[in-house]
Amino acid sequence: MALALGFYDYNFDFFHPRTLSLVTVDSVTGVELPLQAYLAGLLGLVVGRANITVAFRCLDLAMMVTGFYFLFRLLFESTGRFWAGLVPVAFLLTSPVFIYYSGTYTPDPFSVSLLAVATYYYWRFYYRDRQFRHLVAATLLSGLAMLVKLSSGVYFIAFSSVILMLSYFWPSLLTLRQKIAFLSLIAGIILTLLGYVLYHHYLQEAYGPGLFLAKALPIQSFREHEQIWEKMRLCWSFEYFTPAGYVLLKGGVIVLLLYAVLRWRQVPAYSPVGMLLVLCALGVLGLYILLGSQIPVHDYYIIAPLLPLLLLLVCAATWCVAAVFNRGWGRWLTTAVLMAAVAWPMYAGFRHHHARMADPYKPHSDSYVYRWLVGGEDKLRAAGVPASAFILVLGEDAPNLSLVYFNRRGIVWKPELAQLQAETVLRSMAGRRLAYLVMRRQILELLRQQNPALLNSFRLVLLSGDCAILQPLQPPTRW
Repeated sequence: MALALGFYDYNFDFFHPRTLSLVTVDSVTGVELPLQAYLAGLLGLVVGRANITVAFRCLDLAMMVTGFYFLFRLLFESTGRFWAGLVPVAFLLTSPVFIYYSGTYTPDPFSVSLLAVATYYYWRFYYRDRQFRHLVAATLLSGLAMLVKLSSGVYFIAFSSVILMLSYFWPSLLTLRQKIAFLSLIAGIILTLLGYVLYHHYLQEAYGPGLFLAKALPIQSFREHEQIWEKMRLCWSFEYFTPAGYVLLKGGVIVLLLYAVLRWRQVPAYSPVGMLLVLCALGVLGLYILLGSQIPVHDYYIIAPLLPLLLLLVCAATWCVAAVFNRGWGRWLTTAVLMAAVAWPMYAGFRHHHARMADPYKPHSDSYVYRWLVGGEDKLRAAGVPASAFILVLGEDAPNLSLVYFNRRGIVWKPELAQLQAETVLRSMAGRRLAYLVMRRQILELLRQQNPALLNSFRLVLLSGDCAILQPLQPPTRW
């Protein structure tokens, strides 16, 4: 969201993404391709700056619905069964981690939705009409998904590799001219990615790091792996899927194994799907080794690397069920199974949503401090803080969250409060032209108990709810 506001405020300079934070030079920061934020900023020209957040959410939700639509088409057109088309949609729709983040500003669900559309066109090229334009569309969409979220690159590589291997074993799949064009397209996308990654690192070096993670955090030991899995099992697993979703995944694995055994003579027909699943699984494993240390921090870190693989598994299993038993009593039986595979996850998802809407939502709400920020912009206005004033938010972790709520540029700083000196704070505020000090009521009370001398250099401008706004008694001389 801060990126979208930055584009709007700074004339839509795509190659210099800015946030509201003053930690980096001129607020410029390196970040993965900020396509969503740029489009949301452009929508601000139509709906106004105050409504960019609504436009951003609507953009993400529109992409999510588009992904659902093409997932439905994929299964409906390949099986002719209406309920089969709804199964992967219900699976994704009732994944808490996907559906809730689809309405926020993270690129991960956006990238997954792009991959869903790309998967439809890959299927349409190979299994339906062999029109090269569909392969081009699929490759461009999966490449864009990779640019939006680098960890989605597993699927771009997997899909491209499968098509290239198939064209080697079945030369009629692509003409020489088409193969050259396909390879050129892949090379162009990879070069674009490498160029943007290098530029991203240049921005981090030139303007300062610290706002977005720009390096791998590999798992260092088996003990760390065990700790990660324990955190996932005890905490995040309840946010990844509902119990019905896990049953659907387990049932999908069983169906695929049974189909492979019973239809082993049809290996040439389903071998591309098998190769795709194996390559994706290997890619996900590699990403886990390289990036696994991040997983305990946030639940959404599994969306881009893992969710498309599980979605492919569900789609393949659904096709097996719908295609094998498609006549007579078997059709009626599988229709009932498919209806249950839609209805049960939807019911479980509704129950989870009802529980999640409770406030507080234990245990996840314990570490997410946000209530004091609600209405922050109105509180600053009531305190007479000019819209152009920069602020220092004291005692918080997230570098942009509070600045977005307050709709102000500034810095978020979390020092050791007990040893913090007023001179240090004033010097920091002077260096960045920060006019006001903002903090939670709890932080203010903590300072009064542990470090009252610091507050002697400030006056309390407003104490509204849990939000405290202070101002230096005298502007620092460096101003």
